[in-house]
Order: sequence, then structure tokens, then C-alpha cells
Amino acid sequence: MKWTIRDTHGLDDVLIALSKGREVYALEKAKNGSFRLSNATNWQTGRHTLGPYRQTEPLKALFFPAREFIGRWKDKAAREPLPERIVFGVKNCDLSSLAIFDHVFLGGVAKDPYYAEAREKTILVSTDCSDHLDVCFCPAVGEQPFAESGFDINIAQTPGGCIIEDGSARGAKLLNSVEQMLTEAESPLLEALRQQRDKHYGELAAFSEAHGLKPGTDLRAAVENSFESELWSDFAKDCVECGACNFICCTCHCFLLADGLDKDGTPARTKLWDACLYNGFSVTAGGGTPRPFRAERLRNRFDKKFIFFPQVLGRYACDGCGRCTEACIAKIDIRDVLRRAVGESTALHAHTGDH
Repeated sequence: MKWTIRDTHGLDDVLIALSKGREVYALEKAKNGSFRLSNATNWQTGRHTLGPYRQTEPLKALFFPAREFIGRWKDKAAREPLPERIVFGVKNCDLSSLAIFDHVFLGGVAKDPYYAEAREKTILVSTDCSDHLDVCFCPAVGEQPFAESGFDINIAQTPGGCIIEDGSARGAKLLNSVEQMLTEAESPLLEALRQQRDKHYGELAAFSEAHGLKPGTDLRAAVENSFESELWSDFAKDCVECGACNFICCTCHCFLLADGLDKDGTPARTKLWDACLYNGFSVTAGGGTPRPFRAERLRNRFDKKFIFFPQVLGRYACDGCGRCTEACIAKIDIRDVLRRAVGESTALHAHTGDH
């Protein structure tokens, strides 16, 4: 069902009503023009915004915290349950990334109970991007600046009014609770939204193509065909192995389990984010490592995103958010790496075709 807001109400009225009784995460603008997720007890008019583009930190932190206490040995006490949460302003890059996490933490032999609880207790309110950052390239990886699935509620703002859509049974139930503030969206407004989305997608696609990444390019083949290329060594020369690209990425999900002592001396376990760029990432118990060189670890990052996940899930494990480019202190731009891989793969294919 697609709704718009009745003339007697404003968008803030709807968002306040939706947030009632729930822990709220919403975008808040920083002084440098970026956005961050702000935690509050309700939607706060004037402080919170749905935002024109994604926030700096990845959404994954709400489901897969950077440091998560797992428990104390021989302590059967259950962890305090999470409160019901609602997140406003989720952009499609973050929303789409949850499919990767669902595959990893819910699709295996046993579900991760903490991740499963976080997913169950979190209502996702997505919004269309109305602008983009210089690092955005979602069309190049098969995505777009608006959500088509995965949300509970989506809000798209147009000059003619908002369009509010449910994307799940939970979202439909929640919108029914504020139905007195809504009215069914009519065809002219829906058509205006379609044209607005097409226009922004076209702008982003052109922006991405200007950086050498045309939408529809086979990035899997490009990375596969560049496996023995010198490009990995060339880019690895600047890499300082800080792990920022892994930690800020909306799809990276590697972790390690750290065993130690709790503050009272009781043995306990904690789950921590890990980074495949770290020198010790693939070290085995016997001290060996299959990837002793930084170039191999950099290549592994692209291998997993652009080869492994297309094999197992039929999609890239990259949503084009550009956060890794923003975070890299060595100024390595993921688009530059992919563009060179595409160029070398194209040249290789052309050369092979000549013989």
C-alpha cells in the first residue's frame, strides 16, 4: 500500500507517532555536512532528519557491533533482551547490505542468536536518496539510490508530497496504527516519484561512468581475469593495513573471538571486528599463512566481494556506498582499483580474441 500524508498533518507528526514506545536511531547532521546515527528515545523535530544520502557509519554496527560481549564461561545467565528499535533514514546501500549479513549469520548450520535478535527487534524505515556524495557509485554494482525491498517502511519525498510504503507485514501493521494521518497516494504523485527516481539514477549512473565504471559491467570477470595482475601490488604499496576499509564497509563481516578475563577475573568471550588487510588475519594455529603479502590480502578483499559472493549469493558484496574510499588514509579509491581491473580484463579479452 502506498500512502501520502493528510493535509492536516506533517511528516514529523507521522515519525513521532511511529517512534512512540521504541528506541530510536535517526540521522543527525554534523558540522562538516555529513550525517551520523543518533540514538534517542523518540523522533526529535529539528534534531533528526531523514537525510539526502547515507550516514558516515555503516548500519551493520546496530546488528553486528564492533565489540560484542558473548558471555562468561560456565555462566548460564541470559543476556538482557534488546528493546524494540526503529531506525529512520536508512539508505538502500545499507539496507541491501543486510542480505550479506543474513546469509552469513542466519543462513548457516546454526543462527547467530544475537544477530537474529537484533534483526527481529529492529524496524527499518528507509528513505530515497535525494543527493549523492562524490564517492557514491551504486549503479556500477547493480544497485540504485532508492530501496525496492528489505524495508519495513519506505519514505520517498517529492515536491508534491511524501509517499509512504510498507514493505513487510510489520511495516503494514505499523502504518495502520497511524492511518488517521495518511491517505492513499494518487497516480500523479506516484508518477512524479517514478520520474524523480529515474532522473537521480541517471545522474548517478553518469557520475559512475565518468569514473570508468559503467553500470552493467561484469566486475566479477574483471577481478577474476586480473588475479595475476600487478595492480594488486601497485595499490598495496600505499596501503598501511589500518583496516579502515574493512571496518567502515557496510558488508564486511569478518570477526574474531577473543577469550580473556572479565573485570572480576571470570573467563569470558568477546566478538570483535576483524580485517582481512591485517597481517595476522589468515595466520593458522601452526603459524603459517596463505597470504603473507599485503597485495594478496588486498586482492582477497576484492575476490570475496566480486567473485565469492556472486558465486554463493548471486550478487556483489559491495553496494557502492564509497565509505572505504572516504576512510582510506592512503587515498585508495575502490573505483580506481575496479576501473583498472576492468581495463586489464578488457585488454586481455581483446588480445585473446585476436588469436
